[in-house]
Amino acid sequence: MRLPWLLLLLPGLAFARQATEIRFEDTEPGEAPYLSRVLILGDKLRLDYGQDTDNYSLYDQRTQRLYVVSHEVERIIEIPAGKSRLSLPQGWQLTLSRQAAGVEQHVQVRLNDRQCVEIRAVPGLLPEASRLLGNLRRALAASQAAAWKATPADLRDPCFLALDVVRAGIEYDYGLPLSLQYGDGRSRIYRSHAKREVTDALFALPGKYQRFRLPAPR
Repeated sequence: MRLPWLLLLLPGLAFARQATEIRFEDTEPGEAPYLSRVLILGDKLRLDYGQDTDNYSLYDQRTQRLYVVSHEVERIIEIPAGKSRLSLPQGWQLTLSRQAAGVEQHVQVRLNDRQCVEIRAVPGLLPEASRLLGNLRRALAASQAAAWKATPADLRDPCFLALDVVRAGIEYDYGLPLSLQYGDGRSRIYRSHAKREVTDALFALPGKYQRFRLPAPR
């Protein structure tokens, strides 16, 4: 009769839950490709580099909060979520061209005569993941707008304003991206997804770490 209670004490057994794990290959200009992982559990997103022991970012859509956790310095930084009131300057024109290729959608997002991103996506593939990833990007729009304002005018990238502020999350509007190719040389390629068992601890914040909250953007 006591066996079920003993089983509850086994680590990782009692609180195991099904999460969606998505793996991407990301590339920065001049750098080697690296693995980027997204774990989804309900309305929570965990972003890391493929290992449960990695530093990670945690987004809770219910509370609209994003946390960045650094194990080496035992620190948690909270980034406030918020919408931006910025719009594209007069004379700037954002255009989208779409083309179907079998089950895929190919979308080019251009700002004036410059291509900001090319998207290859599959509508209907992991819609909940696409929704949450897009919402995460939109939640960061106010912080990205503040970064845009703080950047000297001659160093600003117009596509940053378009993709990270005014139309934040557009990369996930057409389904889960199979590939994203940005005009500045960055890229993201979908590699795989699967269901896996996780514990709530992967989506929790370390209790003893120092916490810092960035000021809300104005």
